[in-house]
Amino acid sequence: MLYEAASGRLPFDGRTGFEISSAIMREMPKPLGPPVPPGLWAIIQRCLAKEPLHRYQRAGEVQAALEAVQSAVNVSPAPTAEVSQPRTTMLHGVQHIHVKKGDFLLLVGTTKGAFLLRSNRQRTRWELGGPYFHGHTVYSMAYDGRGGQHRIWASTQNYWGTLLRSSDDFGKSWTNPQEPPIRFPPDTGVSLKNIWQISLGPMNEPEVLYCGVEPAALFQTRDAGETWSLVRGLFDHPHRPRWVPGNGGLALHTIVLDPANNQRMYVAISSGGVYRTDDGGQTWSAQNRGVRVMFLPDKYPEFGQCVHKIAMHPDHPERLFLQNHWGLYRSDDCAENWFDIANGVPSDFGFAMVMHPRNPDWVYIVPVESDEFRCTCDGRLRVYRTRNAGASWEPLQRGLPQKRAYETVLRDAMTADSLDPVGLYLGTRNGQIFGSRDEGKTWQKIIEGRPAIVCIRTALVQDSSGVSAMTSSKTSSSTSSVSRTVSKLSVAPSSRGKSFSTSKSRGASSRGTNSRGTRR
Repeated sequence: MLYEAASGRLPFDGRTGFEISSAIMREMPKPLGPPVPPGLWAIIQRCLAKEPLHRYQRAGEVQAALEAVQSAVNVSPAPTAEVSQPRTTMLHGVQHIHVKKGDFLLLVGTTKGAFLLRSNRQRTRWELGGPYFHGHTVYSMAYDGRGGQHRIWASTQNYWGTLLRSSDDFGKSWTNPQEPPIRFPPDTGVSLKNIWQISLGPMNEPEVLYCGVEPAALFQTRDAGETWSLVRGLFDHPHRPRWVPGNGGLALHTIVLDPANNQRMYVAISSGGVYRTDDGGQTWSAQNRGVRVMFLPDKYPEFGQCVHKIAMHPDHPERLFLQNHWGLYRSDDCAENWFDIANGVPSDFGFAMVMHPRNPDWVYIVPVESDEFRCTCDGRLRVYRTRNAGASWEPLQRGLPQKRAYETVLRDAMTADSLDPVGLYLGTRNGQIFGSRDEGKTWQKIIEGRPAIVCIRTALVQDSSGVSAMTSSKTSSSTSSVSRTVSKLSVAPSSRGKSFSTSKSRGASSRGTNSRGTRR
């Protein structure tokens, strides 16, 4: 029906019902060019896909996609020779949050879209917005409050590819790129599969951001996302041809900037290991001495480790913590050497690792049973905390399910805020979010019934009209809480006893206006 409405003809030809049925089964529909917008043609192609799993699964998904195309056509000005403006999509049929000064936000990425949750500093009641990017997987989100902005970044992935998008009005409108902003140069011979990490640059350089992607590579922008460049020093590393994909793919998933050395940065790759640059990205060295590999004949190779997460506290930039594919480690010499700190945990296999924002000796993890059974140990959802930099660990479980709770918390599905007392948040692959307002002593369920959660970030809005501050949106890797970080990379041209509750926004049909008219 969409094909016929857009073109005035049927997508498949045939003189008899049998011939038409045969064409539907075997032939591709005739391409539709102008004046049919490319976005509409993409929707029609997906509706007519041969494989059922490649088609839209619900009518609401088709509606959301059509609204995105329609708003892009209606709202976006035509590009001029002087200024190339990205098209913008207005999301009308979505619950939106109403943000004001002092509000606290959770940015939640799932396998079927993104959600925004709003509360105040007490963090007891929550307003829910979304889902944004209906049916897309959102592996990474970030809140950028540098330079007086309040920008939300999100990576979206579906059958048609991966895009980096942003919103300056808390989700009412989003950039809708006509081609991927992040893409590999033609000479590399590879194409972008996913964006695993969006990481902010220094506080005093609000135009700088980094993205870690799959296949494993690092991209940088120095103009607030207008253009992106591949960091060739890492991509051309001689180890790269021998990196092996992990269970989730060959991904650069963690970026840690050194606040004491503006030429130093760490990245973690599954399965490549930890790499460090000391010269602004021109050269990189493998930093995996002491990290065990269970699945290779050589248990301590130079590289090839399946590192799940690394974390640093800005007050101790020489010290890093590492959650491995089997193994908990700490380094006290800028990742030159690692030693085991799995003292008293039920399993040293896990994904998430989060630093306490103010205490550099406190680290939080969520152990899971094994690589064959990636669920919480003994069917009990427990967060483990060290208060002595790994010398010992204690379980934090009050308020978390302790019976038949076979949950999985992925590497970016746990984070912390920087309020007082510190709040912690974790999301599960079963679509639940739990929060603690007292540094992990007690937990409450914030929301349930969402798609599998792959990413959680936090933000504190100082002024919803445009002056805002970011709080621990990358606490686990300390990449957005420091003011002196890698500035230039070499690139190619509470209270106990209170329960959380969630309320939906009253502005389900909020239409707003395009806030991007003067941004770019």
